[in-house]
Amino acid sequence: MIAALTEELSALRGTPIFGLVTTPGAGDLPEPVAGNAVHQLAPGETIGSVQRFLDHWTPEVGVFLGLVDKPLLLNEAAKRDFPLFLASPTRDTAAPSGKLPAATASALELFAGCFAPSSAEADLYRAEIEDKRVFVTGPLTDTTRALPCNEAERDTLAQLLGGRPVWLAASVDFSEIDMIEAAHRRATKAAHRLLLILKPIDASEGPSIRSALEEKGWQTSLRSDGGEPDPDVQVYLADTEDEMGLWYRLAPISYLGGTFSPERTPTDPFEPAALGSAILHGPEIGKAPYRFDRLSKAGAMKEVASEAQLGEELLQLLAPDKAAAMAHAGWTVTSESAHVVETLAAVIDSRLDGEEAA
Repeated sequence: MIAALTEELSALRGTPIFGLVTTPGAGDLPEPVAGNAVHQLAPGETIGSVQRFLDHWTPEVGVFLGLVDKPLLLNEAAKRDFPLFLASPTRDTAAPSGKLPAATASALELFAGCFAPSSAEADLYRAEIEDKRVFVTGPLTDTTRALPCNEAERDTLAQLLGGRPVWLAASVDFSEIDMIEAAHRRATKAAHRLLLILKPIDASEGPSIRSALEEKGWQTSLRSDGGEPDPDVQVYLADTEDEMGLWYRLAPISYLGGTFSPERTPTDPFEPAALGSAILHGPEIGKAPYRFDRLSKAGAMKEVASEAQLGEELLQLLAPDKAAAMAHAGWTVTSESAHVVETLAAVIDSRLDGEEAA
């Protein structure tokens, strides 16, 4: 959520906005979130701890997520005269027993805006504060902004592919090439026109990966040399930077590189899920598997138990209805709070300019 919110605010304000995430414990944040935010333990509920925290970070806006369980931090932040907002991660957080907890009810007056997860909870807020500060948005869950791409290039490549089945091996290193090659060989026995788009994590490895694949008999093309996925190309080496949004849009199935290695940081699964790609991954999902867990429970991704099974799992997903069902589930998970982030960002943007939100 913090990464999507800071990106949305940065776009609205035309300047980089940075996020500070406080948590009660020292557990890891999801990798993509950790890369876009400063992570700090929440200060203790003592006046000295809270004041030192606020003096050091000097925030310009604050978002409290869930119940008001840090009243001293909230009151001291309110004294600093920067706008504060309240949001809820689920529909039962704000009023778990059907009414607002006393601490939350008494604190609502301090918030510039309260984002209710349901109409019923919005009514509870309106009983305490004026209607203009209450927004019915739904819960604010973890979400992401879709990776961008060159739309004209996508249209050109989609026309060139002409309906060929495609899968993507995303952010892979040289050690994974034998596994991916074997999976592609297995799948092409059932779908002889199948194209593999292979995106190396290190673009400089493109030529060496191409050589290794051609030694095994594959027809390849290298994007950095101006190559295209022509009809006779079986493996397209996407060895360029900053085009992941393009490849996820073109491939209805994605394997997440590095997920068979405990030394690798896994690729963010929300990236392909947000762009309609069903996901395959190995058992190594990093120290903060929250996003993997959410997508797995929704049926948007499939764990491959061993390297030898990647080809079989890929073969199963070549049935369009299976990949489409997984892709839809992933899109639902990653987009369900997108409108909440947009609304919250717009309200924060207005308040930072000294205006009342519409």
